[in-house]
Amino acid sequence: MSDWKMMKLSEVATIVGGGTPSSSKTEYFENGEIAWITPKDLSGYNKRYISKGERNITELGLKNSSAKLLPKDTVLLTSRAPIGYVAIASNEISTNQGFKSLILNEGHIPEFFYYLLKNNVYLLESRAIGSTFKEISGQILKDTELNIPDFDTQQKIVDILSPLDEKIELNTQINQTLEQIAQAIFKSWFVDFDPVRAKANALAQGKTQAEAELAAQQIISGKTPEELTALSQTHPDQYAELAEIAKAFPSEFEEIDGFGEVPRGWEVKRIDEIATVIKGKSYKSSELAESTTALVTLKSFNRGGGYRLDGLKEYIGKYKYEQEVFSGELIIAYTDVTQAADVIGKPAMVMSDSRYEHLVISLDVGVVRPFDDVYKYFLYCLAMTDSFQAHTKSFCTGTTVLHLGKDAVPSFEFVNPNYELLKVFWKQTSPIFEKINLNIEENKSLEKSRDLLLPRLLNGEI
Repeated sequence: MSDWKMMKLSEVATIVGGGTPSSSKTEYFENGEIAWITPKDLSGYNKRYISKGERNITELGLKNSSAKLLPKDTVLLTSRAPIGYVAIASNEISTNQGFKSLILNEGHIPEFFYYLLKNNVYLLESRAIGSTFKEISGQILKDTELNIPDFDTQQKIVDILSPLDEKIELNTQINQTLEQIAQAIFKSWFVDFDPVRAKANALAQGKTQAEAELAAQQIISGKTPEELTALSQTHPDQYAELAEIAKAFPSEFEEIDGFGEVPRGWEVKRIDEIATVIKGKSYKSSELAESTTALVTLKSFNRGGGYRLDGLKEYIGKYKYEQEVFSGELIIAYTDVTQAADVIGKPAMVMSDSRYEHLVISLDVGVVRPFDDVYKYFLYCLAMTDSFQAHTKSFCTGTTVLHLGKDAVPSFEFVNPNYELLKVFWKQTSPIFEKINLNIEENKSLEKSRDLLLPRLLNGEI
């Protein structure tokens, strides 16, 4: 390791703090164009690069606060609440006072320091001071010594680790696209009723039922009449399947009080008519100890919905059998501590974890179990809709900590399609969610490889 040297961080970078403009001055935030990052923006954030946070600030806000405009490739490090979130600025950026950021000297690679800091979080935490909450000061960070190699070695390490993270990020991006596809299908079929509307409009214009079916096929497939004709000749099986899907939709609407026009024959139902909703287990801190059982907690939810793999807490206490959850089950967040309330009422689908034999939902979580598996993905997509989110928000109580009322989820009413369409939707979306799960499993494997390589590379063993 002759090309490695113990160096203070102040020898390789300028350490810069951040600040928060006065929240009472709207002109410091309104229509701001300067990206402003807080530790909250990095909570659950798994990408290496970040371009913006939840809020921007204005030039005026920047000038009238301790926030600094940081150049692209600055390594952002949270210095409190909590310590050790790391990201690289992909453009000019600013932060609040919860950061001590590294503007690297020439000859040092941002991606290397991203990995170096993530691998030394325990050291940074041990150097933090404070009684109310721990914080690592700018001076302590400047004086922190780490083993740092020359430029070529930094590049070699980055070249080994980056492909793993790039593949993880690509899989995550693919999963976001796949989920958007499933949500788009759900919205078109069961919120906007596009295929039914296409049929009804065609018939209202005096067209035949066959022409109405063709109109629905166009909406469902996104193809022109000419492309559908070609499909019928080149892939008759696919065309026949599309025709069957279109046929499953009604051709007219009827009025239902409170819902307006809905497809004829569809019924209004409550969630508790098609599923059971079970709340999780309250626990004591003394029950959080090493175990093969883990609690699925509020931290298991991404902001805006979706499952986080790093939100589990090992648990040794008792629980009811119905509070155990399994891979693929739908869970809903029943509590929220975020200012923007962007977790409460949000859905996620449980992922298995090979480290644990049992997963149990905590009191902050509810599991929604459909009586028929045909509702599995339908319910997840339903819980993502604006109407479901607005409904659950109306059941929220509390100020600093929000709580969802017991009946919030069971009482939600929706327009339930015919059973044939439920089966069609399940068939259409199952491959999408299966691919999402495969990508998540691959990411878990890639992360394991990366995390095994990281300390060895940074110790000069490889």
